[in-house]
Amino acid sequence: MLPVGEEIRSPGAFATVGDYLDLTKARLSLTVVSSGVVGYWLGASFIEPAHLLWFTLGTLLLVAGANAFNQVLEREPDARMRRTAQRPIPAGRISAAEAALAAALASLLGLVLLFAESGPLSGSLGALALAIYVLVYTPMKRRSSWSTLPGAVAGAMPTLMGYSAAAGTLAPPAWCLFGLLFFWQFPHTWAIAATYREDFERVGNCALPRRAVAAGTMAATAALLLMSLLPSLWGDAGPVYTVGALALGVVFLVSAVRFGNGTRRARATALLATSLLYLPLILALVAFGAFGGGRF
Repeated sequence: MLPVGEEIRSPGAFATVGDYLDLTKARLSLTVVSSGVVGYWLGASFIEPAHLLWFTLGTLLLVAGANAFNQVLEREPDARMRRTAQRPIPAGRISAAEAALAAALASLLGLVLLFAESGPLSGSLGALALAIYVLVYTPMKRRSSWSTLPGAVAGAMPTLMGYSAAAGTLAPPAWCLFGLLFFWQFPHTWAIAATYREDFERVGNCALPRRAVAAGTMAATAALLLMSLLPSLWGDAGPVYTVGALALGVVFLVSAVRFGNGTRRARATALLATSLLYLPLILALVAFGAFGGGRF
């Protein structure tokens, strides 16, 4: 008998374009890539459309490949969780071998494009992000709640990739944007884990800390608020950005306080919704605000 999630297909099942998009977690991939594009925007003295396009495509392929590798490695626990049981591999629409091949091809092509078109620094940061996400974060999720730390590093790395692709180096605006993505991932990840607590416990996923959840969530969200206001504190942000970042951060912090230790599903769901609303709005403020020469 084959292990759950291995090369088995239901009668008449076949892979579609949609299945491969699901394999790459398309919506998540687009969100991550958008943070890289904002990083590029911050680092560019002027925008060269073709250069930005190659960076975006390379990053999208790399992120898609990383997410696909994640699903290959987690196919067995995915099959036992209600929220993931219908993903392409556990549902039998794509075999593990096919998924691994697609992940390898996407990752390799993405790295080639980044090194060739965006420079060695951007490409190296991309390779590091891929290694951390696949080799450290993914296997660590069922061993320690500290897995969120390397996951947050990998998830925030596209901001540095984008800035370095445009500027050829890294500067304070890049690290500020990295910090935003880094700290955002802690309340976001813990809100998901608390919302689907039974699923996560069933497969031994340790994403939600067993102790000091409330303090950790509030600390991460407060750090996120402070990081978002750093451009204002050092005098490089306009009033629209400052007011918007402050308002978003306070709303997020209030939601984190209400989240508490994560035992109430309704409040966990509310924190998750807040995190999903916060990220695109803060990125929009960064992109269209007045920071770093009129870009934050």
